[in-house]
Amino acid sequence: MSYASQAQIEANRRNAGNGHGPNTPRGKGRSSQNAIRHGLTGRIVVLPTEDMEVYKAFSKELVDSLNPETPMERQLAQTVADTQWRLNRARTYEDGMIALGHSEEAGNFDAASPEIHSALTAAKVFRDNSKAFVNLSLYEQRLSRQQKEAFRQLRELQAERKAAAVDEKPIAQTEVKSAGAITSEKNGFVYADTEYDPGAFDPIFFKNSVPAPNWPQIQNKEAA
Repeated sequence: MSYASQAQIEANRRNAGNGHGPNTPRGKGRSSQNAIRHGLTGRIVVLPTEDMEVYKAFSKELVDSLNPETPMERQLAQTVADTQWRLNRARTYEDGMIALGHSEEAGNFDAASPEIHSALTAAKVFRDNSKAFVNLSLYEQRLSRQQKEAFRQLRELQAERKAAAVDEKPIAQTEVKSAGAITSEKNGFVYADTEYDPGAFDPIFFKNSVPAPNWPQIQNKEAA
């Protein structure tokens, strides 16, 4: 076994210090995307080959439909939208892989009808590229789990926010409304939300109320 001399070690250190990676903006941008293969994972949601305006319209429509109101709710709603964008891309890849087979060796045969030719071509593409389809299915399953979890957290936050809003409702307002709050006034008369029930009475109210005058006795005295 040969060992590097001290001079070689020093030379390797100097050479390593001279390498700083890409220097130009174009080189740095290309280097930052070296790990992008399919766009189903990673930080970049919209690929350079995709339309940013289409993504923005798609994302806005989906996020708005989830009705987020707090920053965390909006973050989770955006995660749901971005994950759906990637799921749609994965399904496009699957369709593209099958369509590609029609122009390659998989579709180079004769069949009794176009329908049979299409079905057999798809089967040959899947057979010859089964590993690629399996990997694509694994990515889809992972994305579906991420989306489901984000959606679950979003619904929990929204339920907690709505429950807190109900708990903060003034107690006095609830009691007045349940007792039949006065809501309108018309022609000098005041109306309540609830109807008068002649069969219902409050014993305490009648006990403490002033007794009505004895009208027959008064009339008799006046007549006398």
